[in-house]
Amino acid sequence: MIKHLLTAAAVNLEYGKKLVAGIPDDKMCVQPAPGMNHAAWVIGHLTYVADSMIKVWDQNPTMPREWVELFNLASKPSDDRGRYPSKDELLGAYEKAYARLVEAVKNAPAEAFDREFPNPKLRPTLPTVGVAMIHILTSHHGLHLGQLSAWRRAQGLGPAL
Repeated sequence: MIKHLLTAAAVNLEYGKKLVAGIPDDKMCVQPAPGMNHAAWVIGHLTYVADSMIKVWDQNPTMPREWVELFNLASKPSDDRGRYPSKDELLGAYEKAYARLVEAVKNAPAEAFDREFPNPKLRPTLPTVGVAMIHILTSHHGLHLGQLSAWRRAQGLGPAL
C-alpha cells in the first residue's frame, strides 16, 4: 500500500512542476478573480503543508517563518508579487519538502500509520497518521493542483499535460 501511495505522491509532484513550468516569474501572483489562489500561493501552501506534516515523524519543519505567514492554513493570497519568494525558490522548496515527507513515510514502521493524528483540530477528518499521509500526499495535493490548473486556464495558458 505504501508503494502505491508514494507513486501517487510522485505523480502529483511532477504534475505540479509541469503546471508551473511555463509561467513567467512576474505572473506567479496574478489573480484573475478576487481572492483566487494564484500559482505562488498554491506552490507555497503545498510546501508549507508538506513541511509542517514532517512533525508527525518527529522531525522539525524547515520553512522560514515569513513563508509560514504567507502560506499557512489561514493565509490569504495577495497579488503583490513583492511579498512572495521567486518561482525558483518556491519550486526548490516544494520539491525538497515533498521529498523529505515521502522519505519519512517510506521509512516509517507500519504500525506508525495507525497512531492517532496528533492535531486534535484536524483529527475529525484526519483520525490517524495514515489517513493524514494519504490525504496530504494525494487528495489535498490534487485539490490545489486542480486550482492551479484552473488558474492557468484563466491566464490563457494551455494544459500542462
